[in-house]
Amino acid sequence: MGGYVTKTTSSFTPDLFDSSPFAALRVSDTIGEIVRYQAAHRTDEPWCYLLHGHDPDEPVQFGTLCREAERVAALLQELGVRPGDRVLIMLPTGRPILQALFGTWLAGAVAVPTYPPLLLPKGLLCALAAATATRTYAPAKWVIDRFLRQPFVHHWRQGRKVGRPLMTMLEGFQRLSRYVDQQVHVCQTSRPAVVIAERDFGPVCRTAARFLPEAPAFVAASDLLRGTAQLRPPSLDGSATALIQFTSGSTGVQKGVVLSHRAILANIRAFGEAVQPGPDDKVVSWLPLYHDMGLIGVTLGSLALSMGAYLMSPTDFTRDPIRWIWALHQCRATISVANNSAIGRLARMCRIAPRRFEHHPTYGQGGRLDLSRLRIMMNGAEPVTVQAMEAFQREFGQFGLRREALSPVYGLAEMALAVSFPDLAAPYRVCRQRGEEWVSVGRPLQGFEIRITDGEGDQLPAGRLGEVIVDGPSLMDGYFGDQEATAQVIRERDGRRWLHTGDEGMIDSAGELYITGRLKETVIKGGRNYAPAHLEEVIETVEGVRPGRTVVFGVTDVRSGTQRVVAVVELVDLHRHEPLRETLMREIRARVDDVYRPAGGTVLDQVLLVAPGTLSKTTSGKRMRLDARERFLRGEFG
Repeated sequence: MGGYVTKTTSSFTPDLFDSSPFAALRVSDTIGEIVRYQAAHRTDEPWCYLLHGHDPDEPVQFGTLCREAERVAALLQELGVRPGDRVLIMLPTGRPILQALFGTWLAGAVAVPTYPPLLLPKGLLCALAAATATRTYAPAKWVIDRFLRQPFVHHWRQGRKVGRPLMTMLEGFQRLSRYVDQQVHVCQTSRPAVVIAERDFGPVCRTAARFLPEAPAFVAASDLLRGTAQLRPPSLDGSATALIQFTSGSTGVQKGVVLSHRAILANIRAFGEAVQPGPDDKVVSWLPLYHDMGLIGVTLGSLALSMGAYLMSPTDFTRDPIRWIWALHQCRATISVANNSAIGRLARMCRIAPRRFEHHPTYGQGGRLDLSRLRIMMNGAEPVTVQAMEAFQREFGQFGLRREALSPVYGLAEMALAVSFPDLAAPYRVCRQRGEEWVSVGRPLQGFEIRITDGEGDQLPAGRLGEVIVDGPSLMDGYFGDQEATAQVIRERDGRRWLHTGDEGMIDSAGELYITGRLKETVIKGGRNYAPAHLEEVIETVEGVRPGRTVVFGVTDVRSGTQRVVAVVELVDLHRHEPLRETLMREIRARVDDVYRPAGGTVLDQVLLVAPGTLSKTTSGKRMRLDARERFLRGEFG
């Protein structure tokens, strides 16, 4: 997995300055060399601003970043970290996570970013600490899990009286235990030498560490810069492992994607060619730094390509999405990124309360929202839908957002990040056929190739649906510690290694790629294929349905030989809509049938209305359809 050598393979001379945004990439084989190059040539230039309040914090300069990262790297070496050792990083968006990430890379170690428990109340974390100290965590988890599977619990969950407060407490503990289980899996898979986290996250770290043969060292975020040792620069080349990026787990168990320095820099170089950064470009993002799009696309991409970056906490975005839109205005952003759920949510908010976007006394200093500077608004990380794209353009076009700026993209953690990118000079394309509509996610990046194959692995012609397979310079080395899973997705053909993505898609006659869904999740009923993402989006247009909190999946009907289509739908307020339950279910079915026009009967065989917070999501906010299906089969939704 790693390529450690006796000397570095690239060098630079500080007094020769190349102002090109690709200058650092041209002379660097590792992320550490990128950091040092930028520190040597752009020492006092601001790189990154953190958006915690109404105004950006003091900027992180290229030179300051390097100095702070070197101190962290020296601390890690003092703790015995060697090149190739893993460092688990459990931190929110902020200065410490930047210090930890770049310090890890300067030490020659492997960064393993993971989701911090920001949305869990401190009371629950204290309860976890007590349960871990008294060794009662595992028994309590066992009892609560089995209690919540009992048939009568469904009625308590829906009720208002005695059972509801108890259910709230038990479900909170269950959410905590699921999060701990994820972190135990991440720790057991990556086997870190050091864990860097906020001090408040200690209970989670200690609980997860109990399942390891040897406990890792713990470093609190506040102690990162307290070391006094001198860094001994390691010798490594581009084939050394830089990152273990855990997949979201939306289609199964989280797997650790192993990425080399060379793969990451190759991807940045490729999407940089597509973006064509200029000296005035500014990137604003709320995406988390434990996610490939936020970490590689925004943080590493902006650093390597010399673009100013403005980073907002995903927690702040979740609480008040309008802050992001106004940050685009306030920071004069030219580039930003989001996912389809966020774009759809903002469009709905603007339609319902347009005045909150026209003027904002705090974020906009009383001025009118202006999005005219945006030249790229990427939409990726989950299926892109026509409805969300058109709604966003319709609502925000009045504020200067150009249709050409909306850029649907496609990528995977297994390819570091990006795979395809649209033409920035033209509006996004839409394909409509067989009653469905799909958004083009552009063409392959330079140096990448995309094919559509059938079940036998043979390439299909333009216009045919099949599995998307990808080849390119940023392909992962494999899944960490899981050769079997690696062999299932990386297969050799014609002397090349192809990633079998598990995504269903089509390439049209112009070479544009359209992603239609996940092969595992596509529901087939009566000989017709239904993409769950499209069904969910239609359902969420019904008033009273909670945006982004619907899951659709298929269940095999043995008698008919086809699948039944099940929708689990969270309501904004279950009790307020209780008297209208039957009306809501009829409206949901009618809305879907209106769009899909089935030949006979109805598309949705079963609609389950549930309370807010019932459905689980991945660490990157994706819907967990397979998890919901398993819970449905166990009878958890009633």
